[in-house]
Amino acid sequence: MKAIALSCAALLSGLACATPNIFIGTQGLGHVTPAATQPFGMLQPGPDTSRFADRYVGDWAHTAGYQNDEPYLWRFSQCRFMGVGCGTGGLLGLLPGLGPFRDGGPNSARMDKSSEFAEPGYYSVSLTNGIRCEVSALGHSAAYRFTFPKDARACLLVDADWGIWEFESDDASDKHSFGRRVFDGAVKLSTPSLAFAHMRQLEWNEIEAWAAVAFSLPVKSMRLLEMPAAGRGEVWEYDFGVPVDGVLELRMGMSFTSVRGAERNLAAEIPAFEFERIRAKAAGNWRDILDSFALDKDADPDVRENFEAACYRAFVHPSDIGDVGRSQYSNLSLWDIYRALSPLQSIVAPARVGAIAGSMVETWEKQGYLPILHAFGHENHCMVGHHAVPIMAMAAINKFPGLDPEKAYAAVRDSLTRQHVKVNDATWGLLKEDWDLLDKYGYYPFDRLGESGRDSYLGRKVRGESVSRLLECAYDDACAARFAAFMGRQEDAAFFRRRSANWRNVYDAGTGFMRGRDSRGRWREPFDPKSCGAGPWADNDFTEGNAWQYTWHVMHDVEGLLSAMGGKAEFGKRLDALFSESSEVYGSSFTHDVTGLVGQYAHGNEPSHHVAYLYRWSDRPRRTDEVVGEICRRMYRPQPDGLCGNDDSGQMAAWYVFSVLGFYPVDPCGGEFVIGAPQVPGAVIRLPNGKSLRIAVRGGVGKRAHVRLATFNGRPLRDWRLPRTELVSGGVLEFEMEE
Repeated sequence: MKAIALSCAALLSGLACATPNIFIGTQGLGHVTPAATQPFGMLQPGPDTSRFADRYVGDWAHTAGYQNDEPYLWRFSQCRFMGVGCGTGGLLGLLPGLGPFRDGGPNSARMDKSSEFAEPGYYSVSLTNGIRCEVSALGHSAAYRFTFPKDARACLLVDADWGIWEFESDDASDKHSFGRRVFDGAVKLSTPSLAFAHMRQLEWNEIEAWAAVAFSLPVKSMRLLEMPAAGRGEVWEYDFGVPVDGVLELRMGMSFTSVRGAERNLAAEIPAFEFERIRAKAAGNWRDILDSFALDKDADPDVRENFEAACYRAFVHPSDIGDVGRSQYSNLSLWDIYRALSPLQSIVAPARVGAIAGSMVETWEKQGYLPILHAFGHENHCMVGHHAVPIMAMAAINKFPGLDPEKAYAAVRDSLTRQHVKVNDATWGLLKEDWDLLDKYGYYPFDRLGESGRDSYLGRKVRGESVSRLLECAYDDACAARFAAFMGRQEDAAFFRRRSANWRNVYDAGTGFMRGRDSRGRWREPFDPKSCGAGPWADNDFTEGNAWQYTWHVMHDVEGLLSAMGGKAEFGKRLDALFSESSEVYGSSFTHDVTGLVGQYAHGNEPSHHVAYLYRWSDRPRRTDEVVGEICRRMYRPQPDGLCGNDDSGQMAAWYVFSVLGFYPVDPCGGEFVIGAPQVPGAVIRLPNGKSLRIAVRGGVGKRAHVRLATFNGRPLRDWRLPRTELVSGGVLEFEMEE
């Protein structure tokens, strides 16, 4: 295999030779940011923008703080949750300027958008006032370099009242609705060249952080700006005078534990003002990851550009928010990433996935249940399911380092069987489980949700998401059953296996759809399979989707679903109907996440992501080739607005990487990949064990190309499955294509 890898090197151009276009997805729905960051890094220092000079808009479009077409820079902020649909983070806004800032604001600067540049670990832009801004990042620290016009004063706004918000509100005391809620933000100049900051805020979830900021020049004067009454954080103007060389550099360490942690992180990673060294180190850390993937030199240029950017986005999160020397992972959008992102990361970075799973055990020990949607060290409960379970089971069964299987299994069993009554009412989220109710009925009756008071929030009865909650939990149960069997807990395995079959209790054979039921077993009426659901408080049965999309959410038992639908031919007809149905979606709780529609298939949101590959089970397996190719061409374009939906912490990116290479984890924890249709004439994945996986294509790729035969190391894959154990051992996955 070493010889194969060496011969490939002459034929392929690796990603290290190119600069990924990390502006893809930064406009519109993608919620991607060009901020500097590291693989799995704590910080993402970068620009927060607005289309207005006098008003920063905190809305759904700005959940990462940035929109590519906006000309006004409001702040450089330090951390964010990239690609997801709710705003949080920001922290310690910085804005360079030439003279006094205005009390009460607004304070912003116009960017020369033609000067913007970004590469992994680095971002730069010039302002129309002549200031050039550059930022780089390591794991727990950031470096800034501001170059001012000749003989100009160097001023800096340091804003501890800054955050990334989804909605704006003037009521800073309102704890129970979205709004601008900084409860504490203080900056103290310890010496003329060193400042410490502490920030505590509440938006999507709680955040408390500390920063240590060193300046290359001493502060000559400082002024506390007068801000609106709603602001709780301090906003300072620091004046550094006229720099001899026009340059002001900053070194910043951050911590989610203490100010001492911030100091130690800074000292460990950026002990001196050496911006170019930091930039080079950041780029090198990215090369270590991105060099794992390489495409044939004849790959379509648009596919290559999309692929390189997707590989980059697939390794931004989860974030290691622990201090240097002690990893702790958060920014876990688990409802999204268990499907393809974690399986992709596990191929080239299994030790990292093991460490992430180990952090989930620590979270269980701290909060009493596994993380659901975890950001900056705190739980949010936003989505349904317990999707730490698939990742932990995958890590344990495959013996990834960094995870104690006994502890991990205890956490899984406890989280999926014991009632957890704690509700984090400091946010809008809440626990959406009720094992007693589920075990009594075998499904979630929509008329019984929230009756115990456990799921009520501010007096609002929980009524929604009953089917999605069941289907997502059924998949977790299937993964728990595999984990239990691996651990020799056969009784537990049987219990979870039985509960994983609960999907059958909401499948209505009369309509052919998954459908809500009440406590008397009656189907919800009226029923419209196009009606979308979103959120727990509206009368709906689905989470960011509808019956057309969630009916296929049985990744662990595709054969069972096929049988329930009447066999291979009927299964294929139903898939055809999904992709050919008209694309309107609606509902009283319609969500703007249901995007990227092909018929009723919604690529812009995760519940649909495996569905194109289900044709491999039907009587028309070639349709997988056609549909996957169509999605790749239509839903991924190498432009700022080139994503059809939220990148969702890298899940959209991971789908594309897998699909371009020609295989996909339909059942992420099942130990097999389903063969798709490669979109490039060849590729290599360099594996951490020193071996390589070579993808070789004979006969061409394109709209009319179908897979006639796929082989692995010469063995025909007639069932369209490739075991994970074989894939990660290296070899040649060869496709013979035909029209």
